Amino acid sequence: MCGRFVSFRKAEELVQYFPIDETACDVIASYNIAPLQEIPVITQRDGRNILDRFHWGLVPAWAKDKSIGNSLINARSETLSTKPSFRTAFRRRRCLIPADGFYEWKAVPETGKKQPYFFTLPNENPFAFAGLWEIWTGNDEPAHQSCTIITTDSSDSVKSIHHRMPVILKPEHYQAWLNSKNREPEAIQPILRDGIVTELSCRIVSPMVNSVRHNDVRNIEEILVI
Repeated sequence: MCGRFVSFRKAEELVQYFPIDETACDVIASYNIAPLQEIPVITQRDGRNILDRFHWGLVPAWAKDKSIGNSLINARSETLSTKPSFRTAFRRRRCLIPADGFYEWKAVPETGKKQPYFFTLPNENPFAFAGLWEIWTGNDEPAHQSCTIITTDSSDSVKSIHHRMPVILKPEHYQAWLNSKNREPEAIQPILRDGIVTELSCRIVSPMVNSVRHNDVRNIEEILVI
């Protein structure tokens, strides 16, 4: 799964790495993004790629209330085309979620605790999670923009820490993923198989990341464990 990540680039930096035509929000740096917070998301609308902020936790258009988003922070790549919560968004509303890294935890039997690790690209450039998005307008409330991060089986560089990992797309597949005219699962699914990044680097970081109250660059600094 993916339950905590980092995104600290400013909008003017993000446009250097991602296909962004328009910025519709302020981008706030965070070293400890948690579910249900607002996060930067790139969607395609009317042929333009727009950077905006969405709530992390997908609320399908048919939901009775927004609470369903609490349990839909991740979407398994294997069931996107069949699960009711995701199948329509998979066809019509795919997005990129810019990030600089993500956290995973590994149990330490000797202490009974979990040790956090921070994963990045080997060159530490920003990357994009594959995601889905929705706009919910129920109960006469203001429109609620939400998203979910797609996950898959972990690659060799992650599986010793956790059995699942977020889907990280290769840049050459960004446009195809965003293209809302691509609506057939048979055409989209291969991107999640052949167009993803599998080689990542990781380092041990401080347990301070366990609390969202700790949100600064110290979260991603490597620590020595004796």
